[in-house]
Amino acid sequence: MKTLLGILFVITFVFSNYGQEFRHPMQKEARGKIDELEKIKLIDALQMNEETTLRFFARRSEYQNRLRELSKKADEQLDKISDYIKDKGDKNSTALKKMINDYLGYGEAIAREKTNFINSLSDILTYDQISKLLVFEKRFREELRRIIFFGRMKDRH
Repeated sequence: MKTLLGILFVITFVFSNYGQEFRHPMQKEARGKIDELEKIKLIDALQMNEETTLRFFARRSEYQNRLRELSKKADEQLDKISDYIKDKGDKNSTALKKMINDYLGYGEAIAREKTNFINSLSDILTYDQISKLLVFEKRFREELRRIIFFGRMKDRH
């Protein structure tokens, strides 16, 4: 169970395009390499020309910044919930319920941002390219998870 939680933690950091700055230089470097690999593979998968590539990544960068901000707020809200649980005796209060709803609201806002981003791409990409983007993102995340998981399993043996 402890290993599973560790893996989930690493996956959250690696896959969150809205993660916070890494504390360790090697983590930051690894994230940068993963981002560059993803960009190169995306350009290839979507067969974008130079102009389309520039417009797409500019818009994607803005989207990722908004996601980072929402994720940061969600993390802060989760910290508030954690502190409240530790400090307060009433574990079933309306204040706690509101904090939970606020946290869930950030998740909904993240989903809306993704929907808005994908819908906004129709002036840059064809629907074929948009569908390839969706498939690419899912497969890329799955492949990274697989590499991380099997890398961790290999290190344990």
